[in-house]
Amino acid sequence: MKRIFLICLYLVCVFSPCMTADAQTREDRFREKFPYKYEFRVGWAGYPVVDGLSYRDRVECDWYYGNFIALDDIYAQRRGPSYMTGIISGEFSIHFKRWFTLSFSAGFNGLWGSMYDPVDNCVSERYGGLVFTFLPEARFNWINTRFVRMYSSVGLGIAAGGFIDEFHVYPAFQIAPVGIALGRRTFFFAESAIGSSWMGGKTGLGYRF
Repeated sequence: MKRIFLICLYLVCVFSPCMTADAQTREDRFREKFPYKYEFRVGWAGYPVVDGLSYRDRVECDWYYGNFIALDDIYAQRRGPSYMTGIISGEFSIHFKRWFTLSFSAGFNGLWGSMYDPVDNCVSERYGGLVFTFLPEARFNWINTRFVRMYSSVGLGIAAGGFIDEFHVYPAFQIAPVGIALGRRTFFFAESAIGSSWMGGKTGLGYRF
């Protein structure tokens, strides 16, 4: 038994440096064709689902209750449709390994709408709001070439903002099953994602250095 243990220990000692050297060689080869440590991105994403749900009650007409309509309510100002910009974000990333990138994203979603006079249906007042999101993400790169990177990512952060007379703070999370970046120093990226900050796609431009 002791002899078998010594043989196994010997094999581990022999092959471990070889495996480490091979992994280091692969990393060095990758760095030769991808010599960038950092990158910055600017992007625009899809529908901010939690923002829409959080402030939905503030954008609907609320002067009608049940089957009773008061005269004052009939002639009160009413809210029209409200709109959102979607998440517009800036992102800073650090490439630790050829397969792993850590990013920090900060973005905002603008909200706005109008109040209408029921008599002439003209705009009597405009209102707006803003939701800010901070989202660290772990990105796992599973295709790395000189011009193409494909990846998956997961992020967890926080969102906070207000609209009309409401203010909310809630966790933010995103999962991007598939993303692609095309280019070298200057690149285009697109990814599909699900989460609290947006649903659907995200596209934008980036710069590596």
